[in-house]
Amino acid sequence: MLFFIDETWQVIGGQAVAALGAVAIPRSSYNAFCREVWQIKQNVLGAKRLDDCEIKGKDCFARSAFRKQEGGHSKLLQCAEETLTAVRKYSGRAFAVWTTNEDSLMLRNTDPTEISEIYRQLLIDFRWCMRGAKGTGRQGLLFFDHRGKPEDLSAACAVQNYVARVKGDWRARFVQTPHFTPSAVSPGIQAADLIAYLAGHRHDPSMRPELGPYWEIVERIAFRRQERPNHVALRAVQSPLAAVGT
Repeated sequence: MLFFIDETWQVIGGQAVAALGAVAIPRSSYNAFCREVWQIKQNVLGAKRLDDCEIKGKDCFARSAFRKQEGGHSKLLQCAEETLTAVRKYSGRAFAVWTTNEDSLMLRNTDPTEISEIYRQLLIDFRWCMRGAKGTGRQGLLFFDHRGKPEDLSAACAVQNYVARVKGDWRARFVQTPHFTPSAVSPGIQAADLIAYLAGHRHDPSMRPELGPYWEIVERIAFRRQERPNHVALRAVQSPLAAVGT
């Protein structure tokens, strides 16, 4: 299983909100998913190269896109909707966590011995997803947006330390080393970016009610535990940092 994670920082109604969005797509389906997203970008946005017309939540869900929709049609909104629909088509699942806690607003910590609670909660949902995966010997691979900043290395160390040190079946469920890839060439991270943007606005949905129908798509593809179908992997978190060995 391939897990793609992206982050957003937004100010919603005067409140700073940090959000993580993620998609999990079976490895056997990912190439087909990539081909479909490329076709969406090519047909809808006129992309000529793989890194053209990167799909980003702040662009696709900008107020200007909705104004165009009111006047007839928005290609950006069409692209966002078709991309999220493709996640479901290829058996993908959505995850999201958001917070207004000041201690967790720095999603990627500079201390490699700490992992923010918002990341820990996301990883816990990933583990439940892997526990439900069919077959033996299956492991999840984690992909993050490569931003070329020092925080990337700290985040990689923190996540790797967490998977290696935490008790339970983490090392059996996940490849220990996370991967960093440029978002412009990763349809998985671009889909995660859409989810992260929408998740941040769940802090106060009244500020952008027009986003509601797109969040409903995310809810339909959200991961749910088989034994607890009411447990949806979309939620707010208000806790501070957690040590990687807990």
